[in-house]
Amino acid sequence: MIGRVSAAIFLSAVLAGACQSTAAVATPAVLTQADAATMARLKATLAKAMGRSPIELGPGDPTQSSVLSVLPLPPGPLEDRSLAKPTIFRLEIEGKTCMLVREGEHGASGARITLEGVACRAAAP
Repeated sequence: MIGRVSAAIFLSAVLAGACQSTAAVATPAVLTQADAATMARLKATLAKAMGRSPIELGPGDPTQSSVLSVLPLPPGPLEDRSLAKPTIFRLEIEGKTCMLVREGEHGASGARITLEGVACRAAAP
């Protein structure tokens, strides 16, 4: 009887482990290069995600930092100042796919956008 109980417990543990997902985990990433073509693809993806153009990135090196900031549009001719804040994105890699994740207070916060034709690698801890 104890042998059957032990076997049932063992089988349950094995089956429970088999049901767990093996999905890739997203980790912070940086671009492998920041040449003109890569930056053009990055800005085009950001423009589409934000629904506006042009895109001007804030300070920082996307080959060294996983955080990107997109500067707000400059004030119009009838404005003397703007209270707009930069929009922040995180670079992440999931498997071999490089992605952008939008952060902040916007309605699209947490949205994941695949970066096509852009190579990235896991960021150093």
